[in-house]
Order: sequence, then C-alpha cells, then structure tokens
Amino acid sequence: MKEILHAEPYGFKQARAVLENARKTVPAYQKFLHAHHANAHIKTYANWHTLPICDKKSYILRYPLNDLFPGGLVPPMAYASSGSSGKPTFWFRGDLQEEHGGIVHERIIRDIFGIKKHESTLVIVCFAMGVWIAGNYTLASFRAVARRGYKVTVATPGIEMGDIMNTLHDLVPSFQHLIIAGYPPFVMDVFQEAAKRHIVLPKSTYVLTAGDKFSEIWRDGILEQIPGALPHHIISIYGSADAGVLGHETHLSIVLRRRAAKNRELFKELFGDASNLPGLVQYDPEHVFFEEENGELIFTTATAAPLIRYNIHDIGAVFNDETIKNLMDAHGLLKNFEPHKNRFKNFPFLTLKGRNDVAVTFYALNIFPEHIIAGLQHVEVRRMVSGNFAAYTHERKHGKNQELYILVELARGVRSFQRTSQELQSSIVDALMRRNIEFRKLYSIMGARALPHIRCIPFGDSRMMQRKGLINTQGKKPKIRI
Repeated sequence: MKEILHAEPYGFKQARAVLENARKTVPAYQKFLHAHHANAHIKTYANWHTLPICDKKSYILRYPLNDLFPGGLVPPMAYASSGSSGKPTFWFRGDLQEEHGGIVHERIIRDIFGIKKHESTLVIVCFAMGVWIAGNYTLASFRAVARRGYKVTVATPGIEMGDIMNTLHDLVPSFQHLIIAGYPPFVMDVFQEAAKRHIVLPKSTYVLTAGDKFSEIWRDGILEQIPGALPHHIISIYGSADAGVLGHETHLSIVLRRRAAKNRELFKELFGDASNLPGLVQYDPEHVFFEEENGELIFTTATAAPLIRYNIHDIGAVFNDETIKNLMDAHGLLKNFEPHKNRFKNFPFLTLKGRNDVAVTFYALNIFPEHIIAGLQHVEVRRMVSGNFAAYTHERKHGKNQELYILVELARGVRSFQRTSQELQSSIVDALMRRNIEFRKLYSIMGARALPHIRCIPFGDSRMMQRKGLINTQGKKPKIRI
C-alpha cells in the first residue's frame, strides 16, 4: 500500500530536475530553503511534500530581483502585471520560455485547429500591448511558431478597436485562416463591432482566449457568428503572469465540460459543489508539475525564475487521464476519448474554479479591494458609507457584455438617492484611475462601459453577504465568496 500511495506521478522527474537546478544556482531559493530549515535533497516523491510552498508575496517580492534567476542573470524580456498597490509587478522571460510558448501554440493550431504549416494564417492579438504580459507573450509565442516553419503573420492592434477593424478589413482576405486572440468579453466586442461594420469573417476563423474563464453559452454565442465553426475552434488558455502558459482546453476537455453543464451527476463528479461552471483544461506534465493542496493548485516549472511548489491561489483539482477516461466511460462518452487520445496522451486535467486571492476580475484585469476602499474613504463620501461592500461581475446578453457591480452598504441612518450612487461612483472611479494602470487603459478604450455600476443598500442589509464575489467587511480581511 505504501508504494502505491507514493508512486511517482508523471512529471515528477522533471519537477525534481527544476528543484535540483534551483537549489544549486538560484540565490533566492537557497535563502528561501534556509529560512524554512528545509532539506532540498529530495530523492523520492514521498519526501516531495516536505518542501515549503511559496507564492508571490513570500518569494518573488521578498528577494532582490537578480537573486531570483539562475546565476543571478536577468533574462532579456520584462513584462508587467498590476498589483493591489497599483504598482506593476514585473515578470521576466528568456528565449527558452518564449520557445515553449511557441510549442504550446503550435500544438493548439496543429492538433486542435487543424491548421497545416503551408496554410497562411493571420493572428490578430487583441490583448493589451505596451508592457502587459498577455499581448506580448502571445506575440512572442506566435513568432516562435513562425520560426518553426508555419506561414503565420501576426498583427498587434491591442485593444484599439479601430485598429482591429482596419486589420480585419484590409488583411483578412489575403489569408486562409484567421485567429483572434483576446480576453473573452473583449473578443465578443470585436465580433459585434465587425458585424456592425459588415466585415465578413472567414469560415476558418478561430479564437484563443485567456484571463477569464467563460461559459458554454458564451462559446455558443461566438460560434453563431462563425459559419460552420465547432466548439474546439474556441480555445481557452490557462496561464499566469508568474509562469506563462500552464495548460489549455482540448477536444476532450470541451466535450466533457459541455456535457457536465447539462448533466448534474457528471458536474458533481468533476467540479464538486461549484455554483458556476468551472474551467477544464489539460496540461503537459513534462513542462509543469501540478499538485492540489487544501483545494488550491500549486505547481513546479522551469520558468525564467524557477518556481517550486508555487501557489498562485487558484482553486481547483487535478485529475490524471486514466481517471477522466473511466469517468467518460461511466457516462457513455468514451467514443469522444479514443479519437483524440494520442494527441494529448497522458496529459492530466485541471478544474479551475477561480482565484482564492482577493480581487474581482473584470475584462481580465484585477480590481483589488484596496482600490475600492480608497474610493470609499475619500473625504467627500466616507460619511455616507459603513465601509462594507461587495464587488462582482455580471454578464449580460448570454455573456456578450460584461459589467462590474459594486454593492455598497450605507452608513447607519443614511438614505440612498440617485446622487449618492453617482458620488460614490465618481469617487471609486477616481481611485481606480489613480491606482490601477490596467483599468485606466481599459477606460481610455471603452469609456463609460468600463464604469462600475454602484448599488446602495441600507445599513445592516444581509444581501451583501449573500453575494458571490469580493466581500469586504469592516474589521475583517477581504475575501472571495464563490
């Protein structure tokens, strides 16, 4: 029994190699192990769990920049993501990481989209560019795909809608395939704007998304706008600023997720008691080694700054391919498993329920409690409110539009008027514009559609605590309710 319990899982050999490299060459990890009195001479999986878990706060932000990299050598590319302070966190990539991005994107366009090397393909990157990671990493990954012999051309209009429409109008007719890459809510905006301008998209149009998981209703909404498109022509990539691409949807994961959305028993076996439909992806264990710890996903991977048992506070679960095969067999889905078995053979599955760190996601950017608190504490409004609030996003028109809502509890004895909501909105937006660089960029593009909807509730109203989303209660730490 003991040997079975500690059987070495697929990918552990590669994870141990990452550990060996880090303990020998990465000054920050050497200091981290010493601080935790940890023995890094791990030989078997049975001892792997004695290694300390780390995260951005306890590891990345704790040590000097140079100390995070093997030999103290800073990689050639730097990207940014925003944090709760409003100050960006910079993440680094070297040639090996960008080459891996190319391998993953090649796998998607070859094995899922079915695009061949000799077929011309236009990729339009609709993620924000500038210093932000998603757009630049997507660009680097597709440039790597092109270097592997594919006829891929990349355009980077970012989130400038006029530039996107001009690119679609002027370039699409010259290519056999089109790939639109962007955050799900914005991708829907692109399709709607193209329809308004009578820009006809080709039948061989594909979509890559990241940042937000989407509903199957949203996927169906996109499919309606691409004649003859199939569900696997829209692929969600699972990744993080910390580590790049970690996994992605496949034929199998999409079949299983769509069936689970309609089958309560299958849903419960896959996703437990989740109230919303979680994401479901597969990952390559030779690149990243996943574990599940207290309901959170932790991983080990050889990114530019090697990460060992690293926690980005995503809530989810790990399933090996054999478990999924048995599950599909039990539900009469095995015929969907066999045709695609060899394309992602032995690739395990991840369920993704959301983040356990404290932020609400809106158009794939993070709205942190500190940003909202700063708005509510402004001298002109602070006497109106108790300090308690709930923030959440809502999708309208079957996922076609995403909106940000903030439920604000008024102070005792304060009555709500229209101008109360307007004043609170003005104060919160001012704080967001000053503290959240990504929100400022989003507002410059979307205007009023980026503004939060403020709903005031009386003091002591229990509705706030019943919301799913970011909950802030005076005197307590903010939390996410899912």
